[in-house]
Amino acid sequence: MSSRIQKGVIAGFVATVVVSAADLAATLIQNLMQTPGSDRLFHSFASLLATMARQVFGAGLGHIWIGWLLHLLVGSLVLGPAFAVLAPRIPAETPEAKGILFAVAAWLLMCLTVMPIAGLGFFGLEAGFGTMAWMLVTNIVFGVVLARVFVRQHGDTGHLKRHMPIAE
Repeated sequence: MSSRIQKGVIAGFVATVVVSAADLAATLIQNLMQTPGSDRLFHSFASLLATMARQVFGAGLGHIWIGWLLHLLVGSLVLGPAFAVLAPRIPAETPEAKGILFAVAAWLLMCLTVMPIAGLGFFGLEAGFGTMAWMLVTNIVFGVVLARVFVRQHGDTGHLKRHMPIAE
C-alpha cells in the first residue's frame, strides 16, 4: 500500500496534466484568434514560470519548456503532497470543496509570490485581468481533479475527527 504522500504526488501529477492540456488548448485557440498587434487575453502559467525563471536565474533558463517543467514539478511534488497532508484539516465536507478551497489558497499564494517575482505585480495585474482570471479558473479545475483523483486512490480526503495516518 502506498502512503498518503505518494497518492498526493500521483493526484498532483494527474491534475497538473489535465490543467496543462487545458492551458495548451486555450493558448493555441488564443493564438489562432489573435489579430496582429492585439494584446493577449491571458498568459499561460508556464509562460509566467518561464518569465520568473528568467528574472531569477537569467536568460538561459527563461525558455517556455523550463516553465512547463517547473509547472509539472510544482503541481506534482509540492501541491499534490501538500493537499494529501492538509486535506483532513480543510473545513469542507466534500472532496471537491476541499480541492477548490486548497486551489484558491494556492492561487492566492501564487498571486502574492510567483507573480511579483515574475515581474507581473501582485495578482498579476501587469499581465491583465484575463491572466488573473484564467489562473483562478485553472487552479479551481486543478483542485477538483486533484481531490477526485486523491479520493479514488485513498478512499477519503479525511476529516478532523477521522484523520487517516500520513503513512500506512
